[in-house]
Amino acid sequence: MSMLNIVKVASMMLALSTVIACSPEAKEQGVEITKPQMTFVEGKDYEVVRAKASTKPEITEHFSLYCGHCYKTEPLLKSLKESLAKEVAFKRSHVQFLPQKRPQWGQAMTFAVATANQLNVEDEFIAAVFDSHFKQELWLGNYEDLEKVFGELGIDANAFKVAINSPETLKLAQSMVNKAVADKVRFTPDLIVNDKYRVLLSDMNNTSKERGLSVEEKLNTLVDYLLTNPK
Repeated sequence: MSMLNIVKVASMMLALSTVIACSPEAKEQGVEITKPQMTFVEGKDYEVVRAKASTKPEITEHFSLYCGHCYKTEPLLKSLKESLAKEVAFKRSHVQFLPQKRPQWGQAMTFAVATANQLNVEDEFIAAVFDSHFKQELWLGNYEDLEKVFGELGIDANAFKVAINSPETLKLAQSMVNKAVADKVRFTPDLIVNDKYRVLLSDMNNTSKERGLSVEEKLNTLVDYLLTNPK
């Protein structure tokens, strides 16, 4: 083959490879297609709680074990937690203002959640109480009720009494109360990102449908965005 023919063949191969790379088949072979970046609107998707953000990435969920909305939101927030980077702290803060007719129960349950946190059984305790309240319709709030739940989780009565009366539990329970006041929590669940942004969960279904997303996709993407501390 002459040198001229070799050059022609090489040129044809180059042109053919270019056509293949731009064809639909090339997309199926692993060419990455990026989606346009999603934008979020203050006042519609989130609101600013305070001007200064936390120094480290964190999320606080204000919730109540007496709140039906909190119970229904558990799967959504579990999905969110699983999507977060390891360095993002997810904190759960129990409010005291529910149930309104039994304020002593709200206080006792807040101490119980703080105790569960100290004993490293927070997720198990929350799941057990939600199950009792919204599946079995057995409402808990007395000291003896809470002690029994911890017993079913493998925490004996003495360990429970020591933990719920410890200075660490008192400090954590008080911090939950103070945080709810500082964040101006008016409803539950209430999600605060980086101590600065409130996710507007109440309209999450509608705003998700507007963008053709599932609620999980919208929430996960919105939280990722807020973790960057947008202005």
